Amino acid sequence: MFIDCIGMVLAYISDPLDEENARGHFYHVCRGVLQKDEVLPPPPGEPIACTVCGVELEYEDFVDAQMKGGT
Repeated sequence: MFIDCIGMVLAYISDPLDEENARGHFYHVCRGVLQKDEVLPPPPGEPIACTVCGVELEYEDFVDAQMKGGT
C-alpha cells in the first residue's frame, strides 16, 4: 500500500470491512514519513506534540482525518 504523505501530519487507515470489529487507526506523519506506531486521539483541549517535528495534534485533527476517510 502506498500513501502520499506530502503535507499531511495525520493519516487515518481503515481496517478491511470484512472484519467483525472493523475500525480505523491513526498514524502520525512526521516529516513526510508515516510512523509505524498508532496514535490515539487525545482528550479535547489537551493536544499531544511530536517530540521530533514539534507538530501539535488536537482532538479536532483526528476528527478531520477520520472525516476525510481512510485508505
